[in-house]
Amino acid sequence: MTAGDVSTVRTPTARQHWRRWRFPFLVTAALVIFAVVITLLQDQTSRGYLDPEGVNVSGARALARLLEDQGLTITPVRTTADAVSATSSDETIVITEPDMLLPEQIDDVLGTGADIVLVTASNVEDFGPDLEHAGSSPEQVLAPRCELPAARSAGDALTGGETYHGPDDATACYPTDDGASLLVGSSHTGSRLVALGSSAPLTNRYLDENGNAALALNLLGQTGELTWYRPTPEGAPDEARDLADLMPGWVVPAAWQLAIAVGVAAWWRARRLGRVVTEPLPVVVRAAETTEGRARLYARGGSRGHAASILRNATARRLRSRLSVPLTAPAEALIEAVSARTEREPETVTTLLAGPEPTDDAGLVRLANALDELEQEVITS
Repeated sequence: MTAGDVSTVRTPTARQHWRRWRFPFLVTAALVIFAVVITLLQDQTSRGYLDPEGVNVSGARALARLLEDQGLTITPVRTTADAVSATSSDETIVITEPDMLLPEQIDDVLGTGADIVLVTASNVEDFGPDLEHAGSSPEQVLAPRCELPAARSAGDALTGGETYHGPDDATACYPTDDGASLLVGSSHTGSRLVALGSSAPLTNRYLDENGNAALALNLLGQTGELTWYRPTPEGAPDEARDLADLMPGWVVPAAWQLAIAVGVAAWWRARRLGRVVTEPLPVVVRAAETTEGRARLYARGGSRGHAASILRNATARRLRSRLSVPLTAPAEALIEAVSARTEREPETVTTLLAGPEPTDDAGLVRLANALDELEQEVITS
């Protein structure tokens, strides 16, 4: 055996290794970066309704920052036990979804003796004597029409929503046909009770409109300490909780990341169909011949108007695609674009694309040829 019969064994170079493994490496790196970003942003972007740290439209971070700028200390809580332990009788507690509270939880909150602000409560009867939920009304900008300083200084505000009736010693503001959308009275324990029928004045989306910010600051900023209670199923007894409530917040993002990783791996390792194989056609038919043939078929059927309309619509559709003119744009926009590209007069282009119907078969064929010629000018110019 000679030296020429021995096959040369080549060791893959570093560049070849990189070409082979760069795709899975880049995919893995992208997934890691994605996971880190999701983890960092999850606490901000997944915040819920009226969350004092939520930056979405239904969050209340902007209001919380304004209250803190005024010197208030805000304590966010999620359970009744935490709300009771964090609140004293000379403080204020705002409850964002009071309808979620059970009777024993309401009693615990009332037992703190603190001022209470209820947002969109339909169970206001459980918090104070002679208070009544009157119904619901559309959210709208209303005038205060009351003597409450917090409302009068704020002026018009986006209220409405839940409406209330109360005893004679209660103050009703922002009235609607059904009742007042802001009611200030007393709780069962004698503390100050505020029922606000709409959450709009507290949200990031509407805080800077009308007198919303002033109203929110006046209602929540009466004391130096504010407990921000967002009831959740976690605050309910164990029998009222389901499996979804027991899962940590990272489970759903982790499941999505795993699903994406599995999908990318499947796409990476899946069998490829290979390159597209081109096959030369035995006969090449010009587009103009096809157009003329269709025109002659319509001409034989005596449908010159219908044929002309089809030819013009098809040409206009292709010209819109070629010239990046949206389908929703008026015909004048297409005519101007074609005229600018071909340097033809707009009247000439209008006659071709939207002119009168041909009067005979020869005119239909001439129209087909003219449309094809116009399209070729657009393509080649």
